[in-house]
Amino acid sequence: MERLKECGGNLKKMMDGDPQLAEAVAEVCVTRWMPSTNGTAYLVLQPVLKHILKRERAEQGPAMRPERYAALLFHVGTLNPEWDKLAGPCARCGQYYLKKRASQKVYCSRGCGNAATAVARTRARLDQEHADKLRRAQAAMQKWASTRTKDDWKVFVSKREPDITPKFLTRAVTKGELKAPTKGR
Repeated sequence: MERLKECGGNLKKMMDGDPQLAEAVAEVCVTRWMPSTNGTAYLVLQPVLKHILKRERAEQGPAMRPERYAALLFHVGTLNPEWDKLAGPCARCGQYYLKKRASQKVYCSRGCGNAATAVARTRARLDQEHADKLRRAQAAMQKWASTRTKDDWKVFVSKREPDITPKFLTRAVTKGELKAPTKGR
């Protein structure tokens, strides 16, 4: 699937670039006629596992090589009438999925889409609140420098702005987001 994505979804380009992948299906599949419910029929490529296993046993030992089996499944999948609905990986969970609607392009489900956008929106809101606290703390620190008070600057700021705690101020100074004020006497 990743190779197909690298080729821009061009299956011919991908197969021309990898002759072994093209060869993997030639000897191990049969074509079957499959009727549909809407009056048409499809030709479906199906693996013939007994032929694969016989050949693999002769070449490799008791089991089919996983790469060959994956290639076979890929080939069979491309002939599925719903192949164009395969999409992915999901931007949130990383899984491949079948599109349920034409507009579905990034996420495997509405749940993944909602969760991903909720995380981004929550992060933006928290960053905005943090910046607002820093701005208000800076304004209160300037008032502390020109006010006659015995309170430490952190206590002074937290009294003026109750949602700004001394712990928040200590962290902001440690991270370099704020500079501790000094009284000019």
